[in-house]
Amino acid sequence: MQEPTHILTGAIIQKSFEGSKHPKLALGLTAVIGFLSHGFLDKLANLTYHPSKPDFHSPVWIGYHSFVVVATVAFLVLWWRKFKWGIIFACLPDVDWVFVHGRELFNYLFHTQSHFYPRPYIHGFDGFIWEHIPLFSFVTPYLDHLPSLRRNPWACVFEFVLVALLLLVLKLITMGKRQPMQSGMAVTAVKPEHDKMRLF
Repeated sequence: MQEPTHILTGAIIQKSFEGSKHPKLALGLTAVIGFLSHGFLDKLANLTYHPSKPDFHSPVWIGYHSFVVVATVAFLVLWWRKFKWGIIFACLPDVDWVFVHGRELFNYLFHTQSHFYPRPYIHGFDGFIWEHIPLFSFVTPYLDHLPSLRRNPWACVFEFVLVALLLLVLKLITMGKRQPMQSGMAVTAVKPEHDKMRLF
């Protein structure tokens, strides 16, 4: 999946634990679930437009990835301060690509053959969990049988729909968390009136 999807997922996970009576446990669960969510979403990536190599000659590829970059920056501006913990762990495996593509660029620019960070290790660890750890490994065979639409430009619609649904979920969770707070403030505001009445 593309980065905006992972960012939104991390924000939703952290928001879900907001107001927990056990903040340290909430942070730990946010980190673990956020990290695991990356592997799950990447399994769904076969349903999205996700060519293995960039195609700078394709207007669709350029337009789609321009949208991804703009959405990534916008989502980070909107939610980084509030949900940075969830976002970090939901996006953590993609740090792999910084090193992998950085090595490729270094080799290209300086005509070297460096083998530093030869494969995406964090993705490998996340994938190992989904492939070999019970419970997770039960789901993986079904995800692996999804059709591959990676080269179909129309498949980008699936990711747009998913991003829209995640935005809706975040909005609904935010509204749900806000209502109890408003109710509590209303009760607090009414209490002094009752106290005054008791004085007479």
